[in-house]
Amino acid sequence: MPISNETITAITHHFFDAEDNRQPIEPVASFQPDMTMAEGYQVQAAVVTEWQKRGYKIVGKKAAATSQAAQAKMQIDEPIYGHLLDFQRAAPGATLAAAHFIQPYIECELAFIIGRPLTGPNITADDILAATEVIAPAYDIIDFRTRDWAVAGGEALSTNVFTRHFVVGEPRLAPDALDWPSLAISLAKNGETVATATAAAIMGHPARSIAWVANKLAEHGHQLDTGDIVLTGAITKPYPVTPGDHFEATFEGVGTLAVQFT
Repeated sequence: MPISNETITAITHHFFDAEDNRQPIEPVASFQPDMTMAEGYQVQAAVVTEWQKRGYKIVGKKAAATSQAAQAKMQIDEPIYGHLLDFQRAAPGATLAAAHFIQPYIECELAFIIGRPLTGPNITADDILAATEVIAPAYDIIDFRTRDWAVAGGEALSTNVFTRHFVVGEPRLAPDALDWPSLAISLAKNGETVATATAAAIMGHPARSIAWVANKLAEHGHQLDTGDIVLTGAITKPYPVTPGDHFEATFEGVGTLAVQFT
């Protein structure tokens, strides 16, 4: 049965129970078993609308599930996207309270700062590079709100693809200043390297994931706008966060980015 407006409202209220009380909630599937991707985006839109009613603004987008492994885990066959809101942004070097989270993980990503509007379909990676003002190192700090680690596509979309905070670093370069195929990223926890990868982990080239977002947005009647921050999706695998952790990531040729948790 297609998802009803009543069910969308119930799931939205359910999500904000987790947001406001910092307590895990039952999986969204308890409301809508076998939720489709289209239904997940409907719930996501309702969640974002509620944030906007609370006075928050959308400042960008994020790609997710950009690898086949992530898609297999979520039982989907394409990437997905979510929205970035102004209150979710944390400053480079920030100290975040672990009690603010439910089940937090950190991912190294790249942020594309869009310099002019881009409307799909048929946007290519070259179009993205031409329209991007600068590239910056970034973190997506995700938080699993549901019990039992529910990560299916509908669950992910309904929770705005898990984002709790994101961080965009100060070192910024023009796209043509980067050696994309071999751009190496390493993540250190408390001084010990815990993850390494290259930018090629994102669909062979990070600009491809941004192009995918632009084209998927067009299906929903939206576009990328000037000034939007767009995260590429996880370059390094999600790494769990515990109180007292200090993370510093090195983005070869771009710079470093730090964040810590109390």
